[in-house]
Formats: sequence, C-alpha cells, structure tokens
Amino acid sequence: MSAAEFLRDLIRLQALPGQEAALRERVLQEWRTLGFEDVQADSGGNALARVPGREAGPAWLLLTHLDHVHEGDPALWEHPPYEAVLQDGVIHGRGAVDIKGPLAAQTYALARLLEQGERPRSDVWIVAAAEEETGGSGAAYLVAHPPGEIGAVIVAEPSSNQLMLGHRGVARVRVQLQGRAHHASLALKDENPIFALAELLKRIEALTFPDFPVTGASTLTVTQLFTDSGSENLTPNAVTAILDWRFNEDDAYNKLVLEKLLEGLPARGELSALWTPEYTPGFVTEPNDPLARKVLPYAARFHAEPGVWRFATDGRYTANAGWPTVGWGPGNEGLAHTTKEAVAVADLEAYSAALAELLGQESPS
Repeated sequence: MSAAEFLRDLIRLQALPGQEAALRERVLQEWRTLGFEDVQADSGGNALARVPGREAGPAWLLLTHLDHVHEGDPALWEHPPYEAVLQDGVIHGRGAVDIKGPLAAQTYALARLLEQGERPRSDVWIVAAAEEETGGSGAAYLVAHPPGEIGAVIVAEPSSNQLMLGHRGVARVRVQLQGRAHHASLALKDENPIFALAELLKRIEALTFPDFPVTGASTLTVTQLFTDSGSENLTPNAVTAILDWRFNEDDAYNKLVLEKLLEGLPARGELSALWTPEYTPGFVTEPNDPLARKVLPYAARFHAEPGVWRFATDGRYTANAGWPTVGWGPGNEGLAHTTKEAVAVADLEAYSAALAELLGQESPS
C-alpha cells in the first residue's frame, strides 16, 4: 500500500471529534502491518506507535490527529466527501488535508525507511491524537503521559510542505448583552440589547493590536449571534455574541482588553481558564532555534523561508510541555474545513520522501 492508498482508506471512515474509534483502529492496523512497534491506543483516545532508531537518546515525535470537522451539506461538494475520489493525481474528500493526508504521509515516511531496510537515526514515536478539533484533549493527555523521552516534535498539519514556526493562541468568548423585551412598536433603544451589540461591534472594529515577531498581530472577530426573541415584532431580552480571538498576548492583557470592550455596556462575558478547550495559548519557535535550523534544509526544498499557521494546532500542548516543536505537513491549509478539500498525491509523496531523509540522518537533539 502507498500513502495515497492509505489516505483513501482513511477518508472513507468518518471520524468526528469523540467518534474516532473506527479510524483509530484502521490506523493501528496499518502501523502493525508496516512493522511499527509498541502499537497501541492510550487512555486519552490517541493512536501511537514507535519505530526504533539506530542510536540511543531522545525520540522524535511525529504528531497529527484523528478527528476532522463535519462535512456539512454533501450537495455542496463536487465530489462526495467520503468517497475518496482520485482524479488527475488529486485525492478529494473530508480530511484530505486536515488531517488524514498528513497522517498518511508521516506514516509512509517511516514505512519508506523500513522498506529500504533502514532505521531512523533516533527512535520515532508517531501519534494521531484524539479530539484536536474541539480543543486538544488527546494532546493534553499525551503530554501528561509521554510514551518516552521526547526530543523534538514535528506537527504535520497542512502547510503546503512549508516549515511552520507556530501560531497564535485561540480563545472563544460568549458575551451576553442584556435588555428588556418589549413590543417593537415602542422602539425603546435603551432597552433593546441589539443597540448595545452595535456599540460592541464598533469597538471591536476599532480595536488594534501590536505586531508580534513571527506570528504578526492578534485578531478578534464575531462569529455567531443569538437572541431569545421568538417573534419579529418583539425585541429580545438578551443577545449573545460569540467572539473568536487569535492572540499573542498574555492572560492579564487579554482580560484588560475584554474589560474595556464591555465597559459601560449592559454586558457580561469572561475568558475561561487557560488550557481549557475555549482558551489555549499558541506557540512560537524562533527562526534560529536549533530544531528550526535542523528541519529547514529539508522543508526548504518546497519553500525557502518558514511561515506560521493562521489556525491553532496541538503544537501548543507539546511546546508548552517543553518539547521543541515545529510544524511541517503536506496540503494547502486554505482548503481545510472547506467543501473543496483535496490533496495532490505528488505532495504527499514529496513530503514523505523528505521526512524519511530527515529522520534517517538527523537526531532530535
């Protein structure tokens, strides 16, 4: 089997967060067939396995995840989301780039070494974590229960095979603006929370954040709105706004920003505790970091310079655990979570070849 064939098998298995069992078993089966060792599912729902290296010392960790987002309305897809259509060298379907393509590519990087009768220079743990899409419970379990001494991590989220040096943190905040329901004909603006919402939106629009090295500036935007009004001629008692916050700053700064946004408004909202699914920091690996310098020559075959992800990954957990972490994976990140999700077979194969070469020649420390 090849990375492309394995990916097509994976796409045919739906694996929404918390519903990854069938996919996990298929992944474990493939790893056993390929001759990986210590193949197992841990108590956090993760799939993991080890390929022993030639030298003693800390191990590489290759990290993806099992779950993917819902496919939405299948009628909006050119190709059915779970049929894994292969057309003109491109595989289509939910999870093609996020995350089954990178999972297949990392798997077959290791398979490539074993098929050539070789071993990686250092031990390699490969992990497909559970529930990444809903906050990373699998990765949280992994760093609390590491399978061995980890020297460096390569997170294979889609990056078009570009080295990635991190991403911003992510917080989701529920803000409730309170008013008093009344007949629309009264037009009591001071009691209609939608007018308070309008002021909040203006404040968010005017908000600016300082630019940060590597990751750029933070962003804050509104993604969803809900009211409790059940009639077109009745104003609501309350409006709830969901804020999506991609941040670089620390917790104290973020709380101050939120406080100023809500100041004087009939509103309440707060950040949850850090390292809960609603509020996790990002991570940054500096360009001159030893791990970045080690991986870049292999990734530079595709992109000369490193970048950063716009979205969050499980790398936030591994970096916070003190494990040097970079990102590097096949697939266009702009196609993730869309109805056009697809990945070129050539990109999978090129990534697998470059990663196999790195693992065969480099130690993580």
